[in-house]
Amino acid sequence: MARHPSRWPVALDVEEGDLSVSQASLIEDEATPPTSERSHGLAYLALLTLAGPASDVAGGQARPTWLAALALAAFVVCYAVGLETGRHWRGSCCEVSRRRRQVHYLAVAALGPIAVATALGFGTNWFVLFIFVAVTAVLNLPLAWGARADAAVGVVVVLVELARGLTLSNLASGVTWALAAVVIGYVALLLRRRAQLIRELREAQGEVARLAAADAVAEERLRFARDLHDLLGHSLSVIVLKTELAGRLFDSGAGPQARAEVGDAEEIARRSLAEVREAVSGYRRQSLGTEFEQARAALEAAGVQVSVVKMVSGLPADIDDLLGWVVREAATNVVRHSNARHAEIDLTMVDRAVRLEVADDGVGIPEADAAASDGSGLLGLRERVADMGGSFEAGGRSGGGFALRVTVPLGASAETANVALAADAKEAQS
Repeated sequence: MARHPSRWPVALDVEEGDLSVSQASLIEDEATPPTSERSHGLAYLALLTLAGPASDVAGGQARPTWLAALALAAFVVCYAVGLETGRHWRGSCCEVSRRRRQVHYLAVAALGPIAVATALGFGTNWFVLFIFVAVTAVLNLPLAWGARADAAVGVVVVLVELARGLTLSNLASGVTWALAAVVIGYVALLLRRRAQLIRELREAQGEVARLAAADAVAEERLRFARDLHDLLGHSLSVIVLKTELAGRLFDSGAGPQARAEVGDAEEIARRSLAEVREAVSGYRRQSLGTEFEQARAALEAAGVQVSVVKMVSGLPADIDDLLGWVVREAATNVVRHSNARHAEIDLTMVDRAVRLEVADDGVGIPEADAAASDGSGLLGLRERVADMGGSFEAGGRSGGGFALRVTVPLGASAETANVALAADAKEAQS
C-alpha cells in the first residue's frame, strides 16, 4: 500500500483516481475452475472412484492389459495436468502464460476421447471416466455452455453403451451411467454458479466501500471550503477596506493615520494566516479514536468483520499521530491485499509502552517481503516507529494471516502516568 500524507488513504485514492477496494475472487473468470486448496484436494480424492478400472487392470479383465494400464495412466495424467495448469489463473495471484493455457486445454480435451475409447474397449467399469469428463467440461467451458455440455456428455454415454450392444440391458446401463455423469456434472455447475455469485457480492461490497470513500472525500472538500471561506472572507474584505483607506490617507497627507491603517491590515493578515494554518493542521490530523472508527467503517464496508480493543487513551500528540498513521496503513493493507474475513485491532499498555496490533486471517505475506516492499508503506512505518524509539514487527501468523505490531515507549513523565491510569481504569471496567 502506498504511503499518503492523508487523513484516510482510501479517501485520497478516490481523489487520485486509483482506489480499488478489492478482494481476491473466490473463483477466476468464467473459463477457469475453482482453485481453493480444499476443492483442489477433493479433486484428487475423487480419483479413488477409478477403483473399478484399476481392478480390471490388476485382475487382467481388461485386455490387452498393458493397453488398459496405459490408457488409465494417460487419463490420470491428463486429469492431473488439467488440475495443476488450471490453478492460479487470471484474477488470482499471477498471470498465466499462453503456453500454459494451451497445455491445460489440451489435457482437458484429451479426457473425452480416452473415456470413449476405454469404455468401448474395456467394459462397463470404465464408464466412470465420463463423470470426470462431465465435471471438467462444466468447469472449463464458458458458464453459459455448462448445462449443454453436461447434457452432451450424458448423450455420449448412452450412445457408447448402445454401440457395445443394442439390447435393453445396454440401454439401461447407459442411462444409469448417463444420469450419474449428468447429476454430478450439474452439481459442479451449481457450485460454480454459487462461487460466481459470491464473487459478484464481494465486488458489490468493494463498490459500496469505494462510493462511501468518494462521498467522504466530497463532504470533506465542502467542509474545508466552507471553513476557508469563513476564515478568509471577512478578513480579506477588512484588509481591502483598510488598504484603500490607507491609500486615500496617504494622498491627503495624513501619514500617521495611514500607517495605523496599514498596521491594522498587517495584524489582520497575520491573524488570518495563523487561523488558516490552524484549520489546515486540524484538517490533516485526526485523533487516534477517529482513525479507529474510520478503519472500522472501511473494513466493514469491504466485508471484513472487525474486533476493536482500545484500552489506552490520553496519549501524547506525537504518539497519537504515529499510531493513527499505523492504523490507517494497516487497515488499508487488510482491505486491499489480505482477502481476510476477520480482523482485530488492539491498543494496550505493556511495561510503560503502548502496543498497537492489527491482525487478520487473510492470505498473509512473509516478513522479509513486508520489510522490503517500498510500495507497501510498511518500510515507511518501520522508519517512523524507529524514530520514536519503538519496535515494529510485521509478518505472517502461525495460524494463517498477517499481523502488524508496533510498540512505542512513553517515557517517564506526567503524561505517562495519566495514560497508565486511564488504561488501568478501562481494564478495571472491562
